[in-house]
Amino acid sequence: MLHTGRAAQALEDNLHRFTGYDRALSDDLTAYRAALCGLAPMSAHEICSRLPGGPSGARPTEEWEVHRAPVLAFGVAMRNHEEARAWAAETLFDRITFASDGSQIQPMPDISVPVAAVQVGWFENPHNPKVPYVKDVRVEVLPPDQVFVARGGVSVFSDQAVSLRRFALEVDVLCEWMHDHAGVRPAPVAFFDGSLVVSFAERLEPETRDFYIAQAVRLLRTSEETRVPLVGYVDNSRARDLTTMLGHLIPALDRGENVTDAGILRGLMRWGDRTPAWTCAREGVLAAYRVGDSDEETFLGDRVCFVYLKTAEPQVPARLDLPRWVVEEGLAEDVVQVVRAECVVGNGYPYAIETADAVAVITAEDRRRFYGLFEQFAERNGIRLTVASKIQSKDRRR
Repeated sequence: MLHTGRAAQALEDNLHRFTGYDRALSDDLTAYRAALCGLAPMSAHEICSRLPGGPSGARPTEEWEVHRAPVLAFGVAMRNHEEARAWAAETLFDRITFASDGSQIQPMPDISVPVAAVQVGWFENPHNPKVPYVKDVRVEVLPPDQVFVARGGVSVFSDQAVSLRRFALEVDVLCEWMHDHAGVRPAPVAFFDGSLVVSFAERLEPETRDFYIAQAVRLLRTSEETRVPLVGYVDNSRARDLTTMLGHLIPALDRGENVTDAGILRGLMRWGDRTPAWTCAREGVLAAYRVGDSDEETFLGDRVCFVYLKTAEPQVPARLDLPRWVVEEGLAEDVVQVVRAECVVGNGYPYAIETADAVAVITAEDRRRFYGLFEQFAERNGIRLTVASKIQSKDRRR
């Protein structure tokens, strides 16, 4: 139990640190906002000429050349939520959207036979009352040979193996759907819940890192091959791509790690506003976005663009990762318009992703039911199964 009195005193003891952090961050954000707005007179060529040849955080796309503004106003006035919902319904009519999401059941170390499961749910919405929507799931069980690993002379369960399978299954479902909807017009929009730049993988073992990179590359290639727009949606991004770019352009800026792109843009945007598309030029993982062999290798690390979109007040803007072909073919605004409308229906969050999450979610009760099914399965098939005394004791006490 938390001793709230002592915790409150500990907070008071550190008050000066919190207020100092807040003041410093506010000053840094003000400086970065001014720097971003100061780019308006510059052409894309001028900006790029001042950036290093390698990773620079971000680079302007053709959209910057058209608009030369850090924020593009939405420009549609809606007096109330009823008008907003009517606008969203009109925008989305007959436009297919799709999202997938996943959940998992990790192996329990207190059960003698390891087993895990992943479930990916999806939601396809045709936005046409004459055509039914689709909600469905795919479930896979991971048997012992897929969850046991030897580490340090001890056999342990690999939570990572389960996470990898879940991620791959989410990508499988999205790629299959994009292939099935190639050529459909108006172009459907697929949502991936997360960034298309898998920077988190840099902290992992090389084999695991390469796996995540391969899945991200598969999403990018499938979208480009099928010409189905894909949105990697990040609700509360901590990315610093624009921040890094501004640091290169204006070396005098304080490169504090607490300044984020979304934090800079928050003070410049109203609901529905977006940024022009930027090419992601982040250091690290994008260097490994390649396909083919050493004789004929194609670099895809420059094929991810991003847009920030204000989807709710007073939150920071969301980040939308887009395959570069979407920007090159002039479809960025069309795709962003679909995201805006989805966020009206979902009250600040894409309804497609929200619904896919609800379809895929596995609750604590679901996990108990799964292990009950597994016990019945083991008994029916003569598989010896033992449960640790600790678990039995906990169950009796509960």
